[in-house]
Amino acid sequence: MGIETQERSHEQVMLVLVPLMMVLFMATLDQTIVATVLPTIGQQFGEVANTPWVATSFLLTSAVTTLLFGKLGDMYGRKPIFLVSIVVFLAGSVLCGFAPGLWWLVAFRAFQGIGGGGLASLAMAVIGDILPARTRSKYMAYTGIVSTLALIGGPFLGGLFADTIGWQWIFFINVPIGIVALIVIGARVTLPKPPPPSGRIDVAGGITVTIFTTTLLLATSLGGQDLSWNSPSIIALLATAAVSLVAYLLIEQRSQHPITPLRLFRSGVFTISVVQFFLANLVLFVAMVFVPLFLQTVRDYSAFIAGLALIPMFIGLIIATSIAGPLITKTGKYKIYPILAAVMTGVSMWALGYVDPTTSVWIVTTPLVFVGAGAGLFVQVALLGGQNAAPYSDLGVATGALNFFKTLGGAFGTAIFSAIFAASTTAATNNTAMAAGFRTTFRWTVPLMALSLILGVIMPEKPLSEEMMEVAEGKVEAPEY
Repeated sequence: MGIETQERSHEQVMLVLVPLMMVLFMATLDQTIVATVLPTIGQQFGEVANTPWVATSFLLTSAVTTLLFGKLGDMYGRKPIFLVSIVVFLAGSVLCGFAPGLWWLVAFRAFQGIGGGGLASLAMAVIGDILPARTRSKYMAYTGIVSTLALIGGPFLGGLFADTIGWQWIFFINVPIGIVALIVIGARVTLPKPPPPSGRIDVAGGITVTIFTTTLLLATSLGGQDLSWNSPSIIALLATAAVSLVAYLLIEQRSQHPITPLRLFRSGVFTISVVQFFLANLVLFVAMVFVPLFLQTVRDYSAFIAGLALIPMFIGLIIATSIAGPLITKTGKYKIYPILAAVMTGVSMWALGYVDPTTSVWIVTTPLVFVGAGAGLFVQVALLGGQNAAPYSDLGVATGALNFFKTLGGAFGTAIFSAIFAASTTAATNNTAMAAGFRTTFRWTVPLMALSLILGVIMPEKPLSEEMMEVAEGKVEAPEY
């Protein structure tokens, strides 16, 4: 048996915490480092319009496996599932680095996402296993620092690699980090033995929701562009999406352990929190993908400069999150924050809708700060409000469902807005016409923030429970699966 949690010294805790933080760093870095180099990848493969699928495919598979791997970890032990996730993620990273074409890269990213879905959530769950609640907040500060460094470092490293040693290194960088973490976790981390498995994994639900989201995204991305809306292929995709959605809802209704329990959506607060989380991450990914694309294609900035332009957005997100969390914990009030976030983000995206071929990088970064801040406010409220609306016994599945729809928001944002951008630039022959396409793309996010504003106004404010106050203060861990 390993050392009991209560008996671990600071040095012993850090010995196992450091490799876990390395995994958390790797998982967080992947989200921001890839977005920066998408224009470079697209230019090399000659398919700039389709490069957002490199992000979308990863998000689709990781959204589902986050929930499935979390439940598998609860049933069979987190350590073996965690190690499998790392191995799959690293194998996918190597394949991505050697991808011979864009669609090969998209396929390898989907494979990488299978492992990626288990990295962040299982890392946090393992940290919860090795740290007692009374000392957890002390060490969680370290994980917060790691996440912050990854958010800010991703755009910096992505642009640097693209301009120097090659974009492939945004994937190869995972290999040494992951191998060290894999060895240390395998040798040093000992976790409590799980109880005998009970229930079944909702594999059918995971498969049907993946089919639904994938076919719907393909139909909305290809329809009206590569294929006409009444073409047999689009009709088949839409029909498959409809059938798989019905199947998914029926499976979730009858499953004893559904991937997204439908009973949670009886709460208006939870449903609104899900929609706001989805929309906030959608808009965040639109900015994260299309701002570097604008700076590199229209303004002809390097990938490094385009990456640096994203850093203020993540700084805004970090600041807003760090301010809103303590305020919500202190007052127990949260209704005002999504209203402020919707206004702030909507106005900022509208401002981005005025870019032209002469817009400097500094003018672009100013509204990005407020886009990030708005996303940070949404994150706090959607997570705490949604968790608070669910019974405490459902806290784990509620947290998993919220993060599931957040990830889907990123996937839909990159795919659907790629279609909007492609439709707006089909006949573009110069930078002026390309800039007009970017203006259209950014402005189409404003109605979504208007919807978020309406939802924020009508959302009832349920006082935070004592349990959720403890979760917000970091005294207890909110389970997730």
